[in-house]
Amino acid sequence: MNTIENRILSPTAINTYLFCPQKFYFRYIQKLKTKPSIHLVRGQIVHQTIYRFHRKPAARGASIQAEKAKNDLLGIFDQEWEKATNTIESLPLTLPEISFYHDESEHMLRNFAHWYSQNRGPPSSSETKMLSWNLRLMGIIDAVHHIGDRVVLVDYKTSKYPKITDDIRRQAALYALLCEDQHGITPSEVRIHFLVQAEDPTSIRVDEDLLTYAKETLRLVAQKTSTTLQQNYPCTCGGLCKKDFL
Repeated sequence: MNTIENRILSPTAINTYLFCPQKFYFRYIQKLKTKPSIHLVRGQIVHQTIYRFHRKPAARGASIQAEKAKNDLLGIFDQEWEKATNTIESLPLTLPEISFYHDESEHMLRNFAHWYSQNRGPPSSSETKMLSWNLRLMGIIDAVHHIGDRVVLVDYKTSKYPKITDDIRRQAALYALLCEDQHGITPSEVRIHFLVQAEDPTSIRVDEDLLTYAKETLRLVAQKTSTTLQQNYPCTCGGLCKKDFL
């Protein structure tokens, strides 16, 4: 059999295919192991820190002081960084480089603590996994907020530059589509929270054009990834994709 029926895609998988079909092939068909990187490891640590923070009773209250939020977040962060020490030290980084990423991560969490204490309180849910057999799509949404009669999705980003790229907009569109399919409610917006900056999250408004874009993108990539034949996954990145795998 050279075809795959009922493949479940994710926003990450879709973005991977659109970046380079061969990279998709290596990762999702051959299932090669991805090389660890400080950006991936740090992102996982920061996301896990915020997830654990949201689960603390103090964070679920109506309000929390910035200093309390900061101390709680940094305490959790220290635990998560310690758990990842062996992985981090195995990376080709100097000690000053490791210190830089550690301190930059703390800076992101301080930004988040300040924002969190000034805004509407905890999300209705965090790290919410959604799986639609109807769409053949799954994803994990960092936070879901119910604000009055509106649903707002939030995606935390640890990237260096606070810019809405095509990948980020596409991911937001797919999250909105997934939420609509799963819960019958169309989110009013998807907020991209760039933790590197202290400002409010950047809003991507959800409308019919965005949802149509998500549906068409999903349909196209599902069609293109229904085969296991390597020749159907050409490299479009100049060979860079090969460096991402062990």
